Amino acid sequence: MASWTFLSNHAHVLLCLAEDPDHRLHDIAERVGITERGVQLILADLIADGYVERERVGRRNHYTIHPEGRLRHPLEAHHRVAELVAALGHPPPPVDR
Repeated sequence: MASWTFLSNHAHVLLCLAEDPDHRLHDIAERVGITERGVQLILADLIADGYVERERVGRRNHYTIHPEGRLRHPLEAHHRVAELVAALGHPPPPVDR
């Protein structure tokens, strides 16, 4: 794997959830190349800041991305999460109006 990437692990986890909102932590960890604990910490950040919502469905979790959220860095703050997801080839999540 390359020593650096253009996107953070937070973005990678978000994109995994956009691809499949029912992904298991193990699956996300393998795809992103981090530990399951790392995924848990990132999900806690995304949930705490309102980018993702977690719902328990049986023994699994289902994640809903809030596409209206703005990207955090000042250089990208004029963009929404939906734009990031759409730009990287995933279908955009529905935007609540």
